[in-house]
Amino acid sequence: MVFRMPPLKQLHAFEAAARHQSFKKAAEELNVTQAAISHQVRALEDHLGKKLFHRKTRQLVLTDAAREFAEGLFGAFAQMQASVERISSQQMAGSLKLSVAPFYANRLVLPLLRNFHEVYPDIRIMPEMDADVVILKGSDIDGAVRYGDGSWSGLASILLRQDQVGPVAAPELVQEYDLPMSPEEIAKLPLAYNLGTQGDWPRWFAQCNALPDARQQLIEYSDRAKAIDLALSGNGVALADTLLTEADVRNGHLVRLHPETVPSEKSMYVVYAETAYPDPRLIAFAEWYQNELEQLNRA
Repeated sequence: MVFRMPPLKQLHAFEAAARHQSFKKAAEELNVTQAAISHQVRALEDHLGKKLFHRKTRQLVLTDAAREFAEGLFGAFAQMQASVERISSQQMAGSLKLSVAPFYANRLVLPLLRNFHEVYPDIRIMPEMDADVVILKGSDIDGAVRYGDGSWSGLASILLRQDQVGPVAAPELVQEYDLPMSPEEIAKLPLAYNLGTQGDWPRWFAQCNALPDARQQLIEYSDRAKAIDLALSGNGVALADTLLTEADVRNGHLVRLHPETVPSEKSMYVVYAETAYPDPRLIAFAEWYQNELEQLNRA
C-alpha cells in the first residue's frame, strides 16, 4: 500500500500553527488569512484521519498524536528553509528592497546610492520609504535601515555608525548670543529629545562639566525628525547627530551652539530577519554604507 503524502500547503499551515499554537500568528507568518490556516489544518486532519488540535477559547493545544508529528515537521521545515537560504545567499545580483524612514533616507541614504551602484552594478537598491516600522518577516522587504539601540526581537542588526550628537538650533533663536554658547546659556532654552534618548542631554552637560538649572525645559518627541523640526522652526534646541544635520548647518538653517558631542543612546542599523544564511547583498550594503558614513564623518 502506497501512502499518499498530504499537500505541502497543509503541512506548512499545520507546522506554523503548531509552532505558534495559534492560527492567527501562523497566518501572519505565512501572509494568509486565519481562515485559510484553519481550512488547511482541517483538510490535513481529514487526510490523516486524526484530530491534531484541541481548539480552546484563545489557545490551540496539540493532541497527543499530533505532538510527535509536529516535532518531525519542525525539523523538516527548518532544513528546507536552511537549504533555500543557502542557495539564495550565493546571489550577488538583483533588486534589494530596503525599508527606510523618509527623514533619514533623504538626508543620508539617497544622496549616496549612486556610489553603491557604481561599486555593485548588478545589485539595485530599492528604497521603500515609510515612516512606520515595517514587519520584515513574511513581507517582500529584504531588510531595513532602522534607528534604535540594536535590539529587536527576531532580527539581526549591524551597527552602521554610532550617532554623535551635539546641540543645534535655528539662527534666529540664538541671535542675541555669541557662538559658541556656554552650556549654561543653552540650558535656559527649550531642549528637545526623542523617545529613548532621555540620557543624552544629561550626558552632554556632564561632558561639558556643567550643572544646568534643574528647571530646564525638556520636551519629548516620538522621533528625532520631530525634535529636529522643533529646532528648524526656531522653537528650541535639538541634540542631534552631526552627520544628519550637516546639510542644514551648511545651508544656514541650523547653527551648532557648542562643539562638544557625545555618543547617543540610539544609532542607525541595518536589520534583517534572523537567519543562519544572511543575504550577502545586505551584508555588502551594510559594509559599504559603514565606509561611506565614516568618510563623511572625516570630511
